[in-house]
Amino acid sequence: MSVQTQHNNIDRSPASRPLRVLVVTGIYPTEQRPAAGTFIKQQVDSLIAEGLDVEVLHPRLGPMPLRYAEAAAQVFRKTLTGRFDVVHGHYSFWSLIARLQWTSPVVASFLGDDLLGTVSADHKSHTSKTRFFTTLSRQLCYWVDAVIVKSEQMKKAAGGPQQKISVIPNGINFAQFKPIPRAEARATLGWEQDRSYVVFCNNPNIPVKNFPLAQAAMEQLRARGIEAELMVANGIPHDRVMLYMNASNALLLTSVAEGSPNVVKEAMACNVPVVSTAVGDVSEVIGRTAGCSVCPHDPEALAAGLEKALLHTERTTGREDIQYLDSALIAKKVIAVYQKAIGKQVGEEGAVSSSTKEKVYAQES
Repeated sequence: MSVQTQHNNIDRSPASRPLRVLVVTGIYPTEQRPAAGTFIKQQVDSLIAEGLDVEVLHPRLGPMPLRYAEAAAQVFRKTLTGRFDVVHGHYSFWSLIARLQWTSPVVASFLGDDLLGTVSADHKSHTSKTRFFTTLSRQLCYWVDAVIVKSEQMKKAAGGPQQKISVIPNGINFAQFKPIPRAEARATLGWEQDRSYVVFCNNPNIPVKNFPLAQAAMEQLRARGIEAELMVANGIPHDRVMLYMNASNALLLTSVAEGSPNVVKEAMACNVPVVSTAVGDVSEVIGRTAGCSVCPHDPEALAAGLEKALLHTERTTGREDIQYLDSALIAKKVIAVYQKAIGKQVGEEGAVSSSTKEKVYAQES
């Protein structure tokens, strides 16, 4: 089913019309999967708030070859008219789909494992598909007009033409993720007021998220004489994730690898302590915030970090410390990449218009 939201009265004159962007992605929030690709939706919303005309192409769920073929046909058809100033692909293969046309410049956003590799279930190696996708991602750096990665680690892994690559982490919607009284959040969720809770905001079935390490860390915490309950927030809408974070004493991230984990930044925006393994840009994000800890992949070290977080009874200064990740500021950086990719500078009146338009093709079978 196609969902379309439109704001009318758009000025189509070349001098004043908004920058037109086609976003190509395999993940995007839908009614059936509200938690899928929320960070992409957030970026789209922030670009629209800056006055851009954004259309999102999200092919219906189904066999991957069929999804890719459908997306490629739609991208080719939509760009053939020359309507779009830039096509923005998210993840390696969807960026390749975006590049299967030469009418519009292409920006490729890599999300994490498409450059860093997908960890196998034993955490000791990478999956058999990893070499293909990481090689494709590195090659795409040459084929597209500009590249966005989430961390310096990813930029280094990309190799290739470094001048094309911009490090731009996902931004945070501070209006959505904000501190609310812990008692209020717990009452809404039906949690006990006098217990300690640690929240794990990832899919425990994905090997790279390393849920067994989170469980082991909680066991070590109990061995220290500290009782706390591990709560899993997975596959739920963003507004409920915000409640889970505010209701918790700490957020725990135990991933083997990440690009720039959104849940860490979201917890910081809620002024909730974060205990995390040293992955992606986590050290940069939480390193100067009291109550937060960056730890090795070791249950005892993580337990010590959780003890520190639970003893930090007041709210953290996380929200203040990550103001540079405000989605509006990040959107301006993304727009600068678009302008670089299309080889022109769009004047303020041209790039920012009070009238915007978004079409979302989020097709669910």
